[in-house]
Order: sequence, then structure tokens, then C-alpha cells
Amino acid sequence: MQRAVWAILLFALAAPAYAAETAANGSTRCTYATYQWDVARRAPSHGQAVDKPYKEVTADERDPSEPRCSVCREDQVRIEPKTLGWPSVGAFQVCHLYAEDVRAALKTVAREGGFRIVDITGYRVGRTRGAIVDGLRTEWSNHSFGAALDINASHNGLYGSCNVATVSREALAGCKLRVGGAWDPVKRPQTTITKDGGLYRAFRRFWKWGGEIAGGTRDMMHFSVTGY
Repeated sequence: MQRAVWAILLFALAAPAYAAETAANGSTRCTYATYQWDVARRAPSHGQAVDKPYKEVTADERDPSEPRCSVCREDQVRIEPKTLGWPSVGAFQVCHLYAEDVRAALKTVAREGGFRIVDITGYRVGRTRGAIVDGLRTEWSNHSFGAALDINASHNGLYGSCNVATVSREALAGCKLRVGGAWDPVKRPQTTITKDGGLYRAFRRFWKWGGEIAGGTRDMMHFSVTGY
């Protein structure tokens, strides 16, 4: 566990400095619940709740790409899809900086039609990426900062062992489905995210798609600042 602490500290030193007295909603507190991902058990571990003065938020607790987005609930904004053309989709949260872009994208997809959103997951704090120390992941996911969305996870899974140049049904057949449901635009064209679809175009205006990131992972449900 000591090595895990050192890994987190080193990551914090590499992150950009940013200081503020209050969160985006004006609060002087920072609250969140988090965990680390246990790789061997494939389950969350070391859960904890944090409640502290906002001015004590560290560089490690801020998005390296955009430090105004943090792991604090108070920097998140609630999005209500039912007011944007999606009456059956539940609410979620994103960093305040991306709220208007996300709302505009959802309105656009609803107006154009042809795609059906089943569910969306946004802000969710956890160390689920990066180096593994003592069996635990040591870096925050983009969801932790409210800088990512997972859309229709049951129809757009996360694949590993997937070194393919172009995403297709045939290419993904040789990959390992790790999370969510199988990606199949032929069987489920209205709920599957593809590069020629309206949902991709709407969100790709400001974020990257996990289906076209470098490396051996294809996260077909995922849009974020970095794509990871």
C-alpha cells in the first residue's frame, strides 16, 4: 500500500497547479465518494468519503487536461435528459465547463432522430486507470472529473486485447469484451454508436470517442476529453 501512496503523490506532482477558494456552485466545501479498482478481484476496493474545504483540493484531484474540473460534486452540474428530448433517460452529472456542450449535443441528436439513447453515465469518482500498485489502479478516470460519458453501455461494450486499425463487427470479433454488451450496428442500429451516426458527430465536436483511441482498448460507449 505504501507504493500505491507514492504513485498517487508522484502523479499529483506532475499535474498542473490550480487554486480556488470556492467550487463552481459557490460552495466552500469539496465532497465526493471514491474507490480504487482491485485488478485481481475485478471489483472496487478501499472506498472512502471525502469532505473538506474546497481550498484544500489538490492538483491530483483536478483534471490534468482542465483543472477547473475536479472530483468534487460541487464542480458538477446535473443534466436532465427529459428536458432535452429524452423523456425516459435518467439524470446524470458532468463538469460545469461541459454542461452546455452536452445539453446541445443531446438536443441535436433528439432533433435529428434515428438514434435511441437508453442510458447515460457521467460523473463517477474512482481510480480505475494507470499503473497498478499493490494490485490497485492509481489514476482517476475521466469520469472522476465529470469529463466523460458512457452512452448505451449494454449495446456498446468496452473491448480489450483489441489491436485493430478500423472498428467493425469482424474486427471486434477477435477482441475480448470486458464490460457492457456486444457492439453490433447491424442487429441494433438505433442504439449502437458508429462514426457515421448522428450521436458520434454531435459529441465528437468537443470530445473524443473511445472507439478510436490508440492501443489495445476500444471503449465503444465512451466519450471524453481524451477518449480514454
